[in-house]
Amino acid sequence: MTCEGRSKRGESILRRPGTRDSIPLRARYARRVTRRFGWALGGIVLAAAALRLFRLDHFSYGLDEILQGYMIQGDWKSFWGSLKFDAVHPPLDYLIARGVEAFGPPDWGRKLPAVLWGVGTVAVLGGLITRRVGRAAGLTAAAFLAFAPFHVRYSQEFRPYSLGLFLMCLSLLALDAFLARPATLRLAALFLACLATAYALYLAAYVLAIAAAALLVEDAFDRDTERRRAARRFLLWSPAFVAALWVAYLPWWPVAVEAARRAPPVSAEPLTGQRIGRTLSFFAFAPADGEPIRRGTILFWALVAIGTWLAARRSRHRFLLAWAALALTGIEILGQLHPHWYSTRRFLPAGLAIVALAGLSIGELLRRPVARLAAASVLVVIIVLDLRSLTRYFRDGRADWRTLADFLRREAPPAERIFTENQYSELCVAFYLEGPLWLRTGGHLGRDIWNLEGEIVRLTWSWHAGKTAWLVLAGEPRHEPLRRWAAAFPCRPFPSAEGALLCRLDPALREKALGPGR
Repeated sequence: MTCEGRSKRGESILRRPGTRDSIPLRARYARRVTRRFGWALGGIVLAAAALRLFRLDHFSYGLDEILQGYMIQGDWKSFWGSLKFDAVHPPLDYLIARGVEAFGPPDWGRKLPAVLWGVGTVAVLGGLITRRVGRAAGLTAAAFLAFAPFHVRYSQEFRPYSLGLFLMCLSLLALDAFLARPATLRLAALFLACLATAYALYLAAYVLAIAAAALLVEDAFDRDTERRRAARRFLLWSPAFVAALWVAYLPWWPVAVEAARRAPPVSAEPLTGQRIGRTLSFFAFAPADGEPIRRGTILFWALVAIGTWLAARRSRHRFLLAWAALALTGIEILGQLHPHWYSTRRFLPAGLAIVALAGLSIGELLRRPVARLAAASVLVVIIVLDLRSLTRYFRDGRADWRTLADFLRREAPPAERIFTENQYSELCVAFYLEGPLWLRTGGHLGRDIWNLEGEIVRLTWSWHAGKTAWLVLAGEPRHEPLRRWAAAFPCRPFPSAEGALLCRLDPALREKALGPGR
């Protein structure tokens, strides 16, 4: 027989005959809910891992990944020299990649750390939103990010973006944990996470400063006395915290300053309706940058708008607004002041807050029993739209230079020279034909691979009479005179290698092709 009694606090408890256990019903219920939440979040994280591991070796690297593959080679002096000369990204991800390189990994092996950081970002963002907003919103934000095509893509890329996003979210989670219960170890963890973010990705550190400041200001007026006191004390001492970060960043600070002083390589990209649509599509369901707005895009941004309205009305939610809006605005301002080659991926650190706002709207509906069916239906629709885009991405969403390199390896004897239209295609072909050490050896590792820079005249002394040669037309910049000239030779298309054309330069046609008038 089971009898019910009361604890000292007046809570209902369950007594089992023949046992000494007396567990409060509320505690048992809380444990059950926590366990279910843990299983749900664990399932989302496993799904995120499966998506990011799927077809990891289906594509080759793109040019930026190939450049990173070149940079991590050689001795430490040349490694650091390359990083400081390039200065586009801080060194942390390159150091990790160099450590992995010691094991002689294949292409997909070099991407495994990015997969790990991407999966970790899903878990950490879910944990952060759960702490600030609630379990339902935390789960939906994690689910949206787990299936988001843009995040799957950059979690499979051999570049620093995945690490930077992970460390940024980890820093915000560490800050929230410290404000909830200040302790020396938590402060040290927060400091190390922020420092690692700055050493991983410039824009992630920039957005972290925006989001962390918004979180601190919001909590400085929180209803919880202890949290309010902790936030105000942290704000008071924040100059010392920032100064300590700057001192720890001094080894890289001159490089970052020198990079900021360089003349912009391109002019600023104007803010147009096409660019706004490109951004809206990118963070919704686009499998690649530059996709047009579709009906699913409108649905996703309707959820973001609802989430924005909800966040504006509630405490501990409003930092998401600053994270999204101020980060998007700030990154755009930086892009106008110091432009670089444009890509929507520059907004990635702000995109996580956009995903969280969309999850907030579904999470609110899931909290209401009467609306749970509708919320679950919308959630399923979003995931189905994500999976449709991911199907396109996994099929043909990236370049594969290995097909062209394999063909040359089979058909072109080592004595036959290979010419490329530009340095872009030269670097890509050489990486997969000769390996990542090609650049360190000054291009003298094996085969002769020459960049024509679009100039036909270079062939007059570099294409030897009586010898077959090969010409790769791909990448940027395109040189139309060279392409028109090459049309006289048999050419084979390689669509997966960024639409490359491989032309066989027949020695029987050499004199005519390079004769007077050419």
